[in-house]
Amino acid sequence: MWWVLTAIAAEPELPVVTLEEAVSASATAPAVRASSAGIGEAEARRSAVASGRGPVLAVSGSVNVWNGPYEIAFALPGSTGDVPPLVVREQVTGSLAARVVAPLTEQWATDARVKAAAAGVDAAEDASEAAVLDARQEATDAWYAALEADGQLEIARARIETLEARVRAAEVALQAGTAARNDVLKAELALAGARQQALQLEVARDAARGRLGLAMGNGGLPVRPAEGPTEPPPVIEDAAPLVALALEHRPELDALRARIRAADASATAASRDRLPRVDAVATWLHTEGQGAFAQRDAGFVGASLDWPVWTWGARTSAVDAARAGTDQLRARLEAAEAGVSLEVRTRVDALGAAVAGFEVASRSVEQAEENLRIQELMRAGGTSTMTELLDADTALIEARSRTAAALDEAWRARAALEHAIGTELEAR
Repeated sequence: MWWVLTAIAAEPELPVVTLEEAVSASATAPAVRASSAGIGEAEARRSAVASGRGPVLAVSGSVNVWNGPYEIAFALPGSTGDVPPLVVREQVTGSLAARVVAPLTEQWATDARVKAAAAGVDAAEDASEAAVLDARQEATDAWYAALEADGQLEIARARIETLEARVRAAEVALQAGTAARNDVLKAELALAGARQQALQLEVARDAARGRLGLAMGNGGLPVRPAEGPTEPPPVIEDAAPLVALALEHRPELDALRARIRAADASATAASRDRLPRVDAVATWLHTEGQGAFAQRDAGFVGASLDWPVWTWGARTSAVDAARAGTDQLRARLEAAEAGVSLEVRTRVDALGAAVAGFEVASRSVEQAEENLRIQELMRAGGTSTMTELLDADTALIEARSRTAAALDEAWRARAALEHAIGTELEAR
């Protein structure tokens, strides 16, 4: 008993979290934050593409210092005085130009690119939702795993207390002459094995608590789960409605659908790129130091045409490649939908099996308790051996351990099913 109390006293105080708190905290996990940043990236890309709809203003200028002014001196016929030279270019010259280009026909391709970028934002949002669901599932599974580890260790420590009592009873019986030394040794061996198992379970418990902390986004600091449910979740009889629900709510499927929309729009943009590009142009030019014959301010408006008539099929190939990519995504969506349907049906079966396993394990506890009661009576009457009594102890502990593990496994199966359909079935 002293060994168990020492181990319990040495345990540090850890934060206790409920399942809801663990799931809520998982929103701060690194994977969730990274997916959220992906939404901002996609939105910025959409804004950059949409800016191609408006006119572009470009300003350029230059200042040049020459080795001297460029002047031409000449005399006029009949002139009697000096004629000032004609300045063709001053020593310092400069120019400033402003150009506005407004796309006209390019708007058609830009509209398609904007649609593709908008679908990219949808895909990023769906990917972020999938990351949130994954984080919630990991936190849920880690919480139940930590709960199971706590329960297994508690059962192991209860077994130690029972075996310590067996050892003391065997020693008393040995002194009274009603038991053999071999009975004491058997009880002590069983106690040593139980203590060794408890040490191993402590390591597993600490690892499970660290995993729970990691799933909650605290960097792996251990936390302790609160008390869990005492009854298994209900069994799902019909998987068909859940399959339909999964096909509607799974964010991975929505992300693929958004990527298909983006690929369709990109193919449309690539096709429209084959059309002639016509832009409206307005230019203003100001010059300094260019002499008497230069116009200081000038400007014009007009239009420009750019049409690569022959590119050796490069643009047509780009369209074909974009359409082939869309076909690939559609095939991937079809395969993903089939995989989701199979996953949901499998999870429903796993939940049913886990609940059935819990019911079987629960009945075995009652049987093991009755067997132990009989063995204790027989031992008291001298008709049972220490080995048979210890075997009954072991059978009861194993039955309780299987029952606790089966209960947690049933709820983990329920959580896995919810993850498979992409939404909660009902309030826990």
